[in-house]
Amino acid sequence: MRGDLLRVSVDPDNVLARQFTALEQKNLPFAVMQAANNTAFAVREEWKRLMPRVFDRPTPLTQNAVLYRKATKQKLEAEIYIRDEAFKGNPPARYLMAQVKGGQRLMKPFENRLAAQGLMPAGTQAMPGKGVPLDAYGNIPGATLNRVLSQLGARVDPLQNETDTGRGRRRKRAAKQGDRRGDYFALKQGKGRVLPGIYQRISTGFGSALRSILVFVRRASYKPRYRIFDLAERLYQRQFKFQFERELAKAVETSKFRGRA
Repeated sequence: MRGDLLRVSVDPDNVLARQFTALEQKNLPFAVMQAANNTAFAVREEWKRLMPRVFDRPTPLTQNAVLYRKATKQKLEAEIYIRDEAFKGNPPARYLMAQVKGGQRLMKPFENRLAAQGLMPAGTQAMPGKGVPLDAYGNIPGATLNRVLSQLGARVDPLQNETDTGRGRRRKRAAKQGDRRGDYFALKQGKGRVLPGIYQRISTGFGSALRSILVFVRRASYKPRYRIFDLAERLYQRQFKFQFERELAKAVETSKFRGRA
């Protein structure tokens, strides 16, 4: 086992040490392969079932982050792992492993961009503010974060940052539509009850107010909550021997049937 990966290849209870008949020996590679794959699948399903009990409203990407690679006759080893890539956003392995092993959560891409531009103080992380709309999973929508980064000049691609011309057009369009939301701005040092973070000024009938988008807080350390490796070890010890004996018996019966045909 290493990192976010678990290999199903050990022989618990020394099940392969007993004497096998010639027919059983012939079917051993297939039986071991099937047992490893069945065990890996069972572990993966348990990891997935545990997810919503540990995390509040996990996104589909998180819920389906547990994957496995099948064993083959040439490589009698199955692997269960957490997805470490994502087409958009943060790969699940980056944000889940702090919950698995404990320690500080890794910075999210948008936090890295804010820190790189000197907009977020060192040693802090960003939390949703009280004024930002959240999606069905309790997260800030990507479109909102992209608008924040664009206005603050923190997009990875400089061409995606808002220009003075684009800002002027946006403001005119907002005024025409009656949109009273102003520009986003960063506050590195708190002022009174206003915490450090990203804010948006809102025009009201009585003047203006601040809308809290992101709040900068001290980076927290997590205790292990998603204890998937402990769960996997227990399941592995129970499952592999049972799966192996069953698959070997099935393979032997199939071989006998073919021999009579």
